[in-house]
Amino acid sequence: MVAKVTDARTASSLTLQITELSPTGEKLRRRLLAGYPKRGGVIRLWPDDAVTQGLAIGEGIETSLSVAHIFQPAWAAVDAGNLAALPVLPGIEALVIFADNDPAGINAARASARRWRDAERNVRIVAPRRHNDFNDVITEERTDAAA
Repeated sequence: MVAKVTDARTASSLTLQITELSPTGEKLRRRLLAGYPKRGGVIRLWPDDAVTQGLAIGEGIETSLSVAHIFQPAWAAVDAGNLAALPVLPGIEALVIFADNDPAGINAARASARRWRDAERNVRIVAPRRHNDFNDVITEERTDAAA
C-alpha cells in the first residue's frame, strides 16, 4: 500500500509511506522514502474540499481507514509525533482524534487537542479500551463475525 504524505497546511507533497502487506493483508513493514521529510505531514484520505467543518484524524493510516467506515472525512497523521504537532487548520471547526491506546498515542492526542481547544475548536478524543488502535477493533469484529 502506498500513500502520499502532504503538508497539513499547504497540501504540498512531502514523501510517500510504503506499507508492505502479507497476502492476507497483515502489515509486514512500514517505511517512508528516505531523504524526504514527513514532519508536519498527513495522509489525506479525503480531499480538502470534502473537509468542510469536521475532520477525523488517527495516528496511522490503518486506524484512519478503519474509522472511516463510521466517520468521514478522515486523515492519518503518519505517527504520534505528527499527531501531536497537527496545526489548527482554517475552516475545520470540529476535530475527532482517534488515539492509539498507548502512552505515545494518548499523549499525542492530548497535545493536539489542547492546541485545537486553545483555538476555540471543538475536539473529542476517542481511544479503544481493549485494543491498541481502531484497526485492531475492526479486525477483531470481522474475525468474530466470520467465526
